[in-house]
Amino acid sequence: MKVLRNVIIAAIAVAVLGGVFFQLRKNKRVMNQEIAIASRKIGAIPVKAEKAQMSTIGMTITTNGVLEADNQLTVVSETQGKIIHLYKHLGDYVSKGEVIAKVEDETIRAAEMVAEANAKQHERDIERYKRLSIGDAITKHDLEEARIGLEKAKADYVKARKALDNTSITAPISGVINQKFVTEGQFLTGGTKVCEIVDNHQLKLHVKVDGDNIYDLQKGEKVQVRVPVFPDRTFPGKVSAIAVKADKTMNFDVEIKLDNTHGIPLKSGLYAEVNFPVKSRECLVIPKESIVGSMVKPQVFVIENNRAILKDIVIGLSDNENIQVMSGLKEGDQVIYSGQLNLSGNEEVKVIQ
Repeated sequence: MKVLRNVIIAAIAVAVLGGVFFQLRKNKRVMNQEIAIASRKIGAIPVKAEKAQMSTIGMTITTNGVLEADNQLTVVSETQGKIIHLYKHLGDYVSKGEVIAKVEDETIRAAEMVAEANAKQHERDIERYKRLSIGDAITKHDLEEARIGLEKAKADYVKARKALDNTSITAPISGVINQKFVTEGQFLTGGTKVCEIVDNHQLKLHVKVDGDNIYDLQKGEKVQVRVPVFPDRTFPGKVSAIAVKADKTMNFDVEIKLDNTHGIPLKSGLYAEVNFPVKSRECLVIPKESIVGSMVKPQVFVIENNRAILKDIVIGLSDNENIQVMSGLKEGDQVIYSGQLNLSGNEEVKVIQ
C-alpha cells in the first residue's frame, strides 16, 4: 500500500509540473506576440481635414448690462421744519406736481405776508413820489431810490412766496415711490432726502461695445433684448445713443431704450443681454470643430508633410459653423477637423473623405 501511495503522489507531482511548464510556454508565446505587434510599424491615422480659407462670417455682438428707469430721481427738501403730514408712502404711485409731504409753515407764511405787505407799501410810495416829482417836491435821485426799493421788496416777496411753496414737497415726475427716507414728525433741513421716485414706463440699458465693432452700430437701430427671468421672451429696443469717446478699456458706451408699456412690465435693476447684428466681414476661417483644448487657449492640428502638427492660434469672431483665425495660420493650411482624439502631435496621418 505504501508503495502504491508513493507512486500516485509522484504521478500527481509530474502532472502538476507538466501543467505549470505548459502555462509558462503559453505565456511566453503570448508575450512574444504582443511584443511583435508593438514593434510593428503603426500605419497612418485616418483624419478629415479642410483648408483655412478667406470667407465672410456673419455674426452678432452679445453684450449685457442692467436695466434702469429712464426717468428716476431722489426728491430732496428745499426747506426746513417739521413734517406735519405724509400724503404718499412706499409703493404709492404719484403724479407730477402731487404733494408728497407737508412741512409746518406758520413762520414762513408770516414772513411771506410781511414781504407782500412791504412790496405793496413800496408800490404806494412810488405812486406818491411820482406825483411829488411833477412839482419838483423831490429830486429824481429820490424817485430812483424809491424804485430800487420797490424792486428789492418785490424780490423779497418772491423769495418768501417760494419758501412757502417749498413747505409743500411735490413730485417733480410721475412714478412709484421706490424708497422713503423720512417719517411724519421728522425735522427736515435743506437738502434732506425725502423719497426716490422711479418711472418704469421707459427703460434704458447701458452696455459696452469694443472699438472693432462700434462703427457697425447706428443710432436708431432696432435690437432685441433678452432678460433671463423671461427665457422664452425677447423685448424690442432701439439704440438711443452711442458714445463719441472710448473709456479706459477702449470700449464705447451704448444706450438702448425700451418701451415698457406693453406686455410684461419689466423692472429696473434686472440683468439683461442685447444682440447687435453686425455686418459680415471677410476673414480667415476654419471649422469650429477644428479647435482642440479650450477657447481660452485654442490649438489646431495642421497637416505638414503628412504629419499632424499641433499649433497655437488666436481666434476672433464665430458663427454656428466657422471661427475666425486672427493669427497662427495662413490661407491654405490644411486643418484637421475630425479624428483629433487619436492625435497627440507629429503622428503620420491620412486624409479621408
